[in-house]
Amino acid sequence: MKAKKSYRVAIIGGGPAGSACALALAQKGITDILIVEAGDYTKFRIGESIQPESLRLFEALDIDRAFLQEGHAPCYGSVSYWGSDKRGYNDTLMNPLGHGWRLDRVKFDRFLAMQAHARGVELLTNVQLKNSTSAVDGGFLLDLASKAEGKQSRIHADFVVDAGGTAALFSRQRGSCKISTQPLVCLAVRFAPKEAEKQEHQGLTQLESVEDGWWYGAYLPDDSLLLAFYSNAATVKSQQLLQLTRWRELLSRAVNTAKLIQNAEPLSNDILSFAAPSYCLDHLCGANWLAIGDAASCYDPITSQGIIKAIANGLSAADVITGQTDLHQFSQSIKTMYRHYLTMRSRYYDLEQRWHKSPFWIKHHSRISH
Repeated sequence: MKAKKSYRVAIIGGGPAGSACALALAQKGITDILIVEAGDYTKFRIGESIQPESLRLFEALDIDRAFLQEGHAPCYGSVSYWGSDKRGYNDTLMNPLGHGWRLDRVKFDRFLAMQAHARGVELLTNVQLKNSTSAVDGGFLLDLASKAEGKQSRIHADFVVDAGGTAALFSRQRGSCKISTQPLVCLAVRFAPKEAEKQEHQGLTQLESVEDGWWYGAYLPDDSLLLAFYSNAATVKSQQLLQLTRWRELLSRAVNTAKLIQNAEPLSNDILSFAAPSYCLDHLCGANWLAIGDAASCYDPITSQGIIKAIANGLSAADVITGQTDLHQFSQSIKTMYRHYLTMRSRYYDLEQRWHKSPFWIKHHSRISH
């Protein structure tokens, strides 16, 4: 692990939010930046579809042409069975920006980090933040540990950006707490579909609501089909859904989603389990620090806003660091976006009114969660 002793800005986390912040800062002439990334951009992550409007953010970061050359698969919208058995569409046919994209998340995250690195930003991978303290002369002292080498070092940063995802470690070390609302659990399995099935459904994602939650289906860039069930922890535990046989039994009752794998076999007997929290930090910033991306606020995946929110946060953070806006305005902006998200989430869940006795839907229809 090779790092200088001091930086103008240290960014904890090299995902979309952290890399976007670094890119925006580099555009503004600040290159004395360190990104500290706990992974190495090789671990599988569930792909995510992004809207055509994402291209505007890429243009703002001057990476739009490079992104298009990455060859991510097009996404023409979604088909849903939500609120009734009738199929509905939300497509990009009339969007002046064209289609969206189905991202290879590992490739996309690595692309953003490499774009920042190419512009002079220092990048440390497989390195974790362990502890942070306020420095006597201002800024922060960060204790870092290399997972590969087992070495530790201490650096100084005048300003720290917490883009460390849902762990939000730096922010929690500053005393911030998550104000949580309706967290979900995602249980996913990848399948190898037949060629004819891929051709029919490949350009669209699919949603289907059921009594205990909802299903998501999408083709990944490697042509595998990902099926994911979203519900709450209590349902997962009571129905033993971490067992593949129980998961597939539940899938068989989701008629439209089950059709996607009529002739497909799972690529593994293991179920991929992910937390899908929904929260906003009570304190999003302080003297010489702020939080962005999923460290600051995390959205229910039903809204498909995670990556757009992360990149937009990165752009806003750069404005704070360069003095174009202040911390209070930044904090209010994040909180306003979160309130808008809660309204959007309620609107989506309120469209489904078929299961009035279901604990899952009763909870998601509750106005108390706002």
